[in-house]
Amino acid sequence: MPVYIVQSGDTINTIAIRFGISAQDLIAVNQISNPDLLTIGTPLRIPGYEGISGTLKLTVAPLGATLRTISRQYQVDENTIVRLNQLTSPSQIYVGSTLILPEKEQAVDPKPIAILGEGETSLETAARSYSNPWKLVLQNRKESTALFLSGELIFSDAPQQSGGLFGSPLIQNIEITPLPLRQGKTHLIRVLTSTPLNLSGTLNNLPLSFFQEADNQYIAIQGIHAMAQPGLALLTLQAQADDQSSFAFEQPILLEPGYYPQDVPLAVDPATLDPAITQPEDELIRTITKPATPQRYWTEKFRVPVDEPCIRSWFGSRRSYNNSGYKYFHTGVDYGVCANNLNIYAPAPGRVVYVGELTVRGISTIIDHGWGIYSGFWHQSSTKVNVGDFVETGQIIGEIGGTGRATGPHLHWEVWANGVQVEPLDWLEKVYP
Repeated sequence: MPVYIVQSGDTINTIAIRFGISAQDLIAVNQISNPDLLTIGTPLRIPGYEGISGTLKLTVAPLGATLRTISRQYQVDENTIVRLNQLTSPSQIYVGSTLILPEKEQAVDPKPIAILGEGETSLETAARSYSNPWKLVLQNRKESTALFLSGELIFSDAPQQSGGLFGSPLIQNIEITPLPLRQGKTHLIRVLTSTPLNLSGTLNNLPLSFFQEADNQYIAIQGIHAMAQPGLALLTLQAQADDQSSFAFEQPILLEPGYYPQDVPLAVDPATLDPAITQPEDELIRTITKPATPQRYWTEKFRVPVDEPCIRSWFGSRRSYNNSGYKYFHTGVDYGVCANNLNIYAPAPGRVVYVGELTVRGISTIIDHGWGIYSGFWHQSSTKVNVGDFVETGQIIGEIGGTGRATGPHLHWEVWANGVQVEPLDWLEKVYP
């Protein structure tokens, strides 16, 4: 009988649902006296999976994953993967989905090392990748070297040469983090190449902006809209080398909801909801925050833009104005007046690209931090900077106020990632990229 180790956030019911068994059976098999007291790290036996043994682990399906590649990489029979994950079709393995797999004792999981070329034999592939051909047979779940097919992805625990899951000598690896995608979050798309490339692509129909991190290493920082449709979001990538060789790739990725709450309905001046006013203002902000400056100005976590970070309203919460439906969302974080001053500070280095007073946003400042990342500061009583100024982290840029569409004095702070507002608090907790 397989064993599952309790993870953070697990309950008896969620574990039972994950494995398609009843909570009562799970409790009975494990002789649990109090189902409400479930400790992280507790091993639980999972009934109903005859023929499967060992410890079960949770693995997020990476880019390029299919049922076949998951089977070979983790050395797990395809039928076992289907049973454990209650799959009705191999196509149900989506990038970013969480898979249940038996944990193996081997120290190194096989990795994709090559695509079997046209007219090439597995013996030639073994020689090219410095692998034992008979070991390749075992690790790729074949009965003989003759059963490898042209165009097939080959796995080995030998050092990866080139191509990997993506079948091109131009591409060493493509990684997107975190997975799955989530409404309102910042995601990194990192591409490792074997030669300098010109890269482009899209994520959920938004064009990506790639920048070079190091030799043959590129990155795009992309936000997912807080009201993007959950389901599958398509990632596309195109690459071209100086010798005109090219690469193209696309794959759907799981996009999950952000589980944002609904705020209490707000009453505001109807003029600040008039599309004749809001649409031009929104378009102005989108235009200002669209360019992706090729220089990255920040190297550390962002800092809180006020002295006392008392939050009055959170990013992503759904909003209703003047008894409208909940068709709006809060595009930033609101800080109330809690300190003995009204100072607003630059959260990171950057160049001021906008200062002005707007109907909805009031007295506003926008800072370009480079690489498509911007900060916006709304509802100020005054600003202390001018367009073109370069500001450093912690520099005073304005004062908290109540201008524009505001129900009281506060700072509304936004962070934009390649044209999309994202959760600002994430930028306070980790360094991107």
